[in-house]
Formats: sequence, C-alpha cells, structure tokens
Amino acid sequence: MINKKFLSSEDAVSEVVDFVTILGLLVLSIGLIGVAGYPIVKNAQEANHIENTKQSFIVLANNVNKVVMGQAPSQNVELKMYGGSLSVTGSSTINITAINSTNENITLVDRQMRSIESVVGETIVAYEGTGVWVRYPNGNTILVSKPLISNQSNMLVIPIVAIGGTSSVGGSGMSRVTAKGIPKVSVYKNVSNIIVTINSTYSKGWENYFTNVNAWSPCDPDECTAKLEMENIDVYIINIQLDTEVE
Repeated sequence: MINKKFLSSEDAVSEVVDFVTILGLLVLSIGLIGVAGYPIVKNAQEANHIENTKQSFIVLANNVNKVVMGQAPSQNVELKMYGGSLSVTGSSTINITAINSTNENITLVDRQMRSIESVVGETIVAYEGTGVWVRYPNGNTILVSKPLISNQSNMLVIPIVAIGGTSSVGGSGMSRVTAKGIPKVSVYKNVSNIIVTINSTYSKGWENYFTNVNAWSPCDPDECTAKLEMENIDVYIINIQLDTEVE
C-alpha cells in the first residue's frame, strides 16, 4: 500500500522530472564541452606537430649541410609527416654582386636556390639556403636555424645551394629525404661592397637574419637586399647542385 501511494504521489513525479532535467543538462554540457573543446585540442595538436617538424628540419639541415660543406657525399634523413606534404619545390633565387679591385661592378652569383618544404596544416617549414624557416598562415616568417654564412677576418663565406628535383609525398607516417652533390668553391679576392639580393617566399625571414648579423645593413622593404659595406675582403662562394629526392 505504501509503495503504491508513493508511486502515485507528486513526490515521485517530481523526482522523475528532476532526474530527466539533470540528465538533459548533463548531456547538453558534454555536447558543449565537445563542441568548444575540439578546436582547442586540434590547435594544440597542430602546434605540437609544427614544433616536431621544426626540430626534424633542424636535424635535416645539420645533415644536408654536411654535403654542402663537402663533409659527406650524400645524406639520408627520415622525417615524420602529419597529414600534409613534403616536397622539393619553389623558385627562390639569390644574386650577389661586388666591386672588384679595378672598381668594376661584378656578379659573383646569380642562381636559383629552391627549397625542401613540409606543410603542416597551413604552416610551412622549409630548408633553404642552408637555413631552416617557418612561414605561418599570416605571412610571418621566422628563422629556426641560421644559414651557414660566415664573415670573419676579412673573409666572407657564402654557401649557395641549388636544390634539384621535383619529388613530393603526402599523408601521414615516415618519409625520407635523400640529398647528394659535390661542392665547388669560387674565390673572389680583394672585393668591396657586397650586395646580396634574395627573392624568396621566406624573404621576411632572410630580412630578419641580415638585420641581426653584425656588419650587414638591413634588407630593403619588400625585397631582401642586404649590403656588406666592407672593403678589400676575400669572398668564398661554395656552389653546390644538391640532387634531392623525397619518398
């Protein structure tokens, strides 16, 4: 009798309504957390993938630069991909001029460089000109690993890396970059007023690099043209055609 009275009472109805209300609020809360939290988790995951790719490209640069500097005939480097692409691409160029001992304007280098690029989301991590650069969706470009340009004791050394190949892979998992080549050195004695002009997707990064290196003047706006206003120095240009393949 007591149980029947309770089940038919207003208290029983109230408890059922309260339970349904709480359950509904719980389901709604979980849904809202899922909707609001997913972008946060996704962004954090992508940031982690970008950081991992940056570190991998530093290792890539250290190894490939051994070929550039004649310390190894070839190098193989494995890289992890996160659903984007890895490719040999680009059309960047470098031009270097100077004034020789007879006061003539001479061209030391006028060559295409190109790059090895990994795309993670809308961010690009690249090896170009012996350095590593990161270009974000807003166009901002940062330097991750400095190019091997050296200026000391009136001797300027500039490696010029022309990256050959057109291979590309996409997806997730491990990939491999193979690079080989033989460097050749050209020497220009007793020259002055070195001007380096770089046309690249990563020009802003190059601009920041030259701005923070002693003796170089900042790049001009909209184009990375850096000047080394020193006289009677020796310039060593390390030229290499880097045969590159990604797989």
